[in-house]
Amino acid sequence: MSESVPVLILTGYLGAGKTTVLNHLLATAHARIGVVINDFGDVNVDAALVAGQVAEPVSIAGGCLCCIDDPRQLDDALRALARPGLDLDAVVIEGSGLAEPPALIQLVLASEVPGIRFGGLVEAVAAAHVAHAESGGWDLEQHVKAAAVVLLTKSDIAPPEELARTRERILAANPHTTVLDAPHGAVDPALFFDAAKHTVPEGAQLPLWEIGEAPGEHGHHGHEHHVHHRAVSLDVPAAVDPAALADLLEDPPTSVHRVKAIADVATPSGLRRFVAHSVAGYVTVERARRPAGEPPHSVVVAIGPDDAASSPVDLGALPAAEGDPAPSSPQLRRLTRFL
Repeated sequence: MSESVPVLILTGYLGAGKTTVLNHLLATAHARIGVVINDFGDVNVDAALVAGQVAEPVSIAGGCLCCIDDPRQLDDALRALARPGLDLDAVVIEGSGLAEPPALIQLVLASEVPGIRFGGLVEAVAAAHVAHAESGGWDLEQHVKAAAVVLLTKSDIAPPEELARTRERILAANPHTTVLDAPHGAVDPALFFDAAKHTVPEGAQLPLWEIGEAPGEHGHHGHEHHVHHRAVSLDVPAAVDPAALADLLEDPPTSVHRVKAIADVATPSGLRRFVAHSVAGYVTVERARRPAGEPPHSVVVAIGPDDAASSPVDLGALPAAEGDPAPSSPQLRRLTRFL
């Protein structure tokens, strides 16, 4: 069974640097990315800015995604991008500056397009321009409440005290988000999806690609900007405890932005394999095919920025003890309720 494609939502007020973030992601991710560009107005200006870099662009013009008359417009775009033949690593929806994040999230969560899953909301905030944006009606606290990651764009030109004040306000409004400096829109794609999954060496597990190309190589900026991540992984020839895995997915440590698991679980009818994802409190679980007769094998990776101040992630409780009976129905339901 092929994995579903993560759908990321990229939002921020007008001028916050969304398109710069998107261009950096497209130029450095070493991945196949589809894009839905939501332009407010009749002229697709943003579509022109990313032309030539995107694997499969789809544009919805004439309105904000959260208030379009027919939500099927978004479904049509996602359906076009979720075609198995495209084999995309991710889809990015660039919302207009007027988009309300909770409404955008609900549109993606309510989508009936097969083969996609919500991959997190990313909010771009230019700290030096927050006061100006708020004078126009934008609300920092409301817009970051649902964000998996908040990117402080243009952080290289913002006064240090303004950066610190903006960071404090964001974390007060959403203690579970990850706040990252993103000068020139630099962000590590490994925080959101498995970059370059098509080109890793045979046998490698869950590729985590380091940003390799400087934005200057694509004509954007003349300086390199690397945003590093750290990953804690568990790779064991064993089944996992479904309740322990559900706990990690539902309530990961504050330093963890994303959890991915390809896990075998013992059931009364035999071993079953699941692929699970957790991004900022949003959990998805899918069944996966297990080759007949293959011994149990589970891989779990927790990913977060390497500057996060938190204790290491403890994955020691995940493997089921050897000889344990199959988990009870309530234990198993803790995980399968996310299917």
